[in-house]
Amino acid sequence: MSVYPADLPSLTRLRFFAALWVVFYHWRVPWTVDIDSATAFFAMGRFGVDLFFILSGFVLAHVYVAAREQGKFDFAKFIIARFARIYPLHLATIVLLALAAFGAWIVGVPFEREEFPIADLPANLLMVHAWGFAPNPGWNAPSWSISAEWFAYLAFPAYLMIAIALARRPLALVTIAIVAFLVLDLVHRSLFGESLPMATERFGVLRIIPEFLLGIAIYRLGNRYPLGRITAGVVFGASLVIYLLAAHLAWDDRIIALLGAPIVLSLAELDRHAAGTSRQDPIRYLGEISYAIYMLHVPFFMIAFNLLQDVLGVIDETISTMSLLALLAAMLAASSLTYEWLEKPSRRTIRRWGNALLVARRGNSKMTR
Repeated sequence: MSVYPADLPSLTRLRFFAALWVVFYHWRVPWTVDIDSATAFFAMGRFGVDLFFILSGFVLAHVYVAAREQGKFDFAKFIIARFARIYPLHLATIVLLALAAFGAWIVGVPFEREEFPIADLPANLLMVHAWGFAPNPGWNAPSWSISAEWFAYLAFPAYLMIAIALARRPLALVTIAIVAFLVLDLVHRSLFGESLPMATERFGVLRIIPEFLLGIAIYRLGNRYPLGRITAGVVFGASLVIYLLAAHLAWDDRIIALLGAPIVLSLAELDRHAAGTSRQDPIRYLGEISYAIYMLHVPFFMIAFNLLQDVLGVIDETISTMSLLALLAAMLAASSLTYEWLEKPSRRTIRRWGNALLVARRGNSKMTR
């Protein structure tokens, strides 16, 4: 069985493009350019989330499957690490939006109170709001996917059991993931009249279940049947062209969501053949800060747009291309600062404290036996 190199930089870079796609999906509405009349690509930016879900399953399988097979997987340490990764920024965006709402009230800028439902706040703070507990998009709408990710993390041992049970039958694992996707699509359609890739704050947890599994499945597939360098390049090129065409023409939601899998797989295969030549570059760094980009882009734009329109009077309901690009540059800078000054320090602190507490509790447990 072939093993991927520890470092998969192409997947890190893909995270940036997925996040940027989501950014333009949300930011395109007040843009003076009617981009949707020329292409559906930007309107399909919501599928950046599906790429994230598949990527997440693939990368976590890459990091933890071997440890689970060797009996070394520590679920408690895993949860501490994943909590440290996502919660500080999730909490920070909630605080930011609360302060923005208060500031708007202070200066007399109109804002929609229903966008910040107090009743939904506990579910948001517990990261269970996309489990059916808070059907409103308030308190940073994109965070529904973080709630879905949290579910996948808690269910990760079950995912690992499936991955290990079908280690020698990765095609069966891929089939199970796709069938699960189609079944949950039928469930979501029957409940809400929409396809599964439309599941967000109401029951976004349903969306990640099969897509996370699909990421694990293609990881197993690549381990079992590695591609040659040329073949991997051809598969990536063909997958990317088909994917872009599908988004441009707005193909069926389910097809677009599933088409992300061969892109992730082929990029990982290309990294297999580039092992030992990895280097840092601007796109890779942007991939590393993609979580901050994703979490900040809605509150940043909301605050900046309202400031420019309602306080400074610089714009009026729409925004030019140059202004949009300027805001994008500012948001990327803010995301970098957030990554360096909030994400990384808080991640280290939570992991250190959490692991120390875990060691202490396990030590006390041994002493009381």
